[in-house]
Amino acid sequence: MRAAGGDFKGRAMGGSGTLSLGPVPARMVGAIYAALEGSEICPSRHGCVPLPGFANGDTGMPMLPLHRALIDRRATLWLLALLLWLVSLSAQARVCDLPVQQTNERPLADGPATEVQVGWGVIDVLDIDDINQQIEGDFLITFSWIDPRLDGLEGCRFQRSRVWVPEVTLFNSFSLTARKTNLLDQVAIDDGGRVIYQQRYKGTISTYHPLQDFPFDKQAFEFRIGSVESSPDQILLAPMPERTFIARRLNIEGWRITGLETAAAIEAIPALNEDRSIFTARLGAERVATYYVFKIMLPMCLIVVMSWAVFWVPAHRYEFQIGLGATSMLTLIAFQLSMSTYLPRLGYFTIADQLIAWATVLVFLAIFNAVATGVLVNSGREATATRLDRLCRWIFPLLLVVGWSVAML
Repeated sequence: MRAAGGDFKGRAMGGSGTLSLGPVPARMVGAIYAALEGSEICPSRHGCVPLPGFANGDTGMPMLPLHRALIDRRATLWLLALLLWLVSLSAQARVCDLPVQQTNERPLADGPATEVQVGWGVIDVLDIDDINQQIEGDFLITFSWIDPRLDGLEGCRFQRSRVWVPEVTLFNSFSLTARKTNLLDQVAIDDGGRVIYQQRYKGTISTYHPLQDFPFDKQAFEFRIGSVESSPDQILLAPMPERTFIARRLNIEGWRITGLETAAAIEAIPALNEDRSIFTARLGAERVATYYVFKIMLPMCLIVVMSWAVFWVPAHRYEFQIGLGATSMLTLIAFQLSMSTYLPRLGYFTIADQLIAWATVLVFLAIFNAVATGVLVNSGREATATRLDRLCRWIFPLLLVVGWSVAML
């Protein structure tokens, strides 16, 4: 409860609804004191003290004299002001009595489709799992619709089970937990019978995101909401921009969230063999590739360059060339095995897979060159072997640059 001039909200005595009281008329209470000004109770404002909890000025509160003869009269005046205040509150009080209705019957059941606005708020994004194709986050979902049966109950709140609520579900596979302790699983009534229901969910949602461009990819994670039981002529979903948002700070690492878009359309659902009104929220994200550049591409490039050392070894030392090439190949294979946990297992090639494959081919070609050098030397053509090594010193770096550039296009 606020001080005089504020609002008071409580619960009606013996009732099940919510009691909503209007503003306290502090000036009216002050007028009682003003009417007594000049009387023997308070002859003037001079020599009077302010009542506790009231300020002299805007409320027009008078002062009481500082002599003990008026102690009883001041107590009487306080009681009179309190009674007038309670009468004013009672006159403005309103009990939120919920009318009798069928909770399984939508508003205007025989009329047009009930439009349900949907807002999708992203409070936090905790993780994006490329391997399991899941996104973990904290979301605030809002539903709003008009129910003429609740007109005139603005400001009231009711348990969700006591009013009609659209039966909609998330079409993605999900494992979400509703945090009802915060929002109490209630609906709020606004002007014109508009019902607002919002709930906060935390957990994982399955989202298919193609990874052909990994690790330089941009994704649009889609969340689809619709009704399984109700056709578009019964429930029609629509975006709610004022309740769609992204928190300023997110805890996701390795990704840059670029935006959130919402849309609604009537789509054919093959599993139902019928059309449904579908709400879609698309969360845009861009992967930060810096980690993969320094963790995968740079070490792999150094391993490939190490294999090129065979081109600077004299041709007659071809045994050493073959051994150096084989060492480079084994190092590259060990590196790939260690990086397997960082790369998604897919049925198609990503950019990272193409880079690794091309690096492997170049190392293998370096070993093949060492073997060819040994064959030429043993056949008495050491000069030709030397020219081949010198030519490869320029061809192999060019092949690496061209191959990786094509893969990243």
